[in-house]
Amino acid sequence: MNKLKILRIGLFQMAAGGLSVVFLGIINRVMRVELGIDLAIVSLIVGGGHYMGALVAIPFGHFSDTHRIAGYRRTIYIFLGTIVTTTILVFAPHMAVWLSSDTTVLRIIITFMFFLLEGVSTFLAGTAYLALITDITTSKDRGSAAGLVWTLLMVGIIITGITAASYMENYSFNRIIILCSSASIITLLLALIALWNQESRSNEKISQPESLRNAFKVLTSFKTTRKFALFLLIGLFSFFMQDVILEPFGGEVFNLSTSQTTRFNSFLGVGLVSAMLLGGTYLIPRIGKTRVTNIGGYIIAVSFAGLAISGFTKNGQALNIIIFFLGLGAGLFTVGSIALMFDLTADRHVGLYIGAWTLVQALAKGPAAIMSGVFHKMFTSLGLAPGEAYGSVFTLEAIGLLVAIYLLRKVNVQTFQEEIKQKWADESI
Repeated sequence: MNKLKILRIGLFQMAAGGLSVVFLGIINRVMRVELGIDLAIVSLIVGGGHYMGALVAIPFGHFSDTHRIAGYRRTIYIFLGTIVTTTILVFAPHMAVWLSSDTTVLRIIITFMFFLLEGVSTFLAGTAYLALITDITTSKDRGSAAGLVWTLLMVGIIITGITAASYMENYSFNRIIILCSSASIITLLLALIALWNQESRSNEKISQPESLRNAFKVLTSFKTTRKFALFLLIGLFSFFMQDVILEPFGGEVFNLSTSQTTRFNSFLGVGLVSAMLLGGTYLIPRIGKTRVTNIGGYIIAVSFAGLAISGFTKNGQALNIIIFFLGLGAGLFTVGSIALMFDLTADRHVGLYIGAWTLVQALAKGPAAIMSGVFHKMFTSLGLAPGEAYGSVFTLEAIGLLVAIYLLRKVNVQTFQEEIKQKWADESI
């Protein structure tokens, strides 16, 4: 598969990155700051609704494996999910204002269901999209595909973050309506360009589709998939705990200004994008996906150890450098594990497996944001100073990454393929 085709399909992921900024960044900020809705309610509605949508990933992934629309297993589902998501985005500001005018339990439930639909449609489109990438690439191509596609995701996040922040500097309801409408139109156009003529159309009927129950038994029957799921869960949970506490760490422990801690994202992002490009296009073809993932995990663990030492010693001179290396490790870890994820799928159940890995990622990211705060509160209640409490959380994250690296040693793609071949051979007897 040529890189131009991979680059084109990556435009969808770039659009998805932009949408995540608007939904999980701007909309929730407006609901809390400009509209005055309680932060716990905002987190439940926007974040909770989004991540709960991941529960459809496994059943829908299996459904797309076994049910074509107009001869396509993935493309139409991606478009349908994108249309629903962008439609919800257009109406999201109206829903937010409606809730803020009278924050009753009934209105909270209705708004939650509204944003839950966003989560469902997002993960519906995302699962089919990742399954499509798996379908149209070979194992040899998947490292570079993961690198390019996830780099474009970050590009989408960065461009949208800068553009939207500038446009929304002076908040007004009309401005956010224009922003959401513009983002929706751009997303649909990029999706059309990205997906056009990527998937081959087939009129071949799928005879006697396997039930979800039986397909799920196949998914959980292989030791390799169980080990990889545990690796993903622990690795991503350990990394994403820093999301919520990194900037407060800089402000509370080192008295850094808001602008100084905001720059953490720039150092993290530069490291992340650089490593994704380097890992996907250069390192994976030369040293392999597992080794790149391991290297990334070790760099993350060492970076968390550096942050922990900074907290314990109250020495913040190397913070920006440490955060850059944190991003560098995260980029290698991400691109390597995603390339492995593409390989750890069975030909008969690509959507099912991608759905499983998508769900595991959501299960890791959602609780991580909550538990970092819980751990910090626990350590402060034990009498630790702020720097020591943050340092203890970072230490837990470093340990978690080392555990994940240990688990990855037990994951072997070749063993997985042999397990699948044996399974199909046993069924054919």
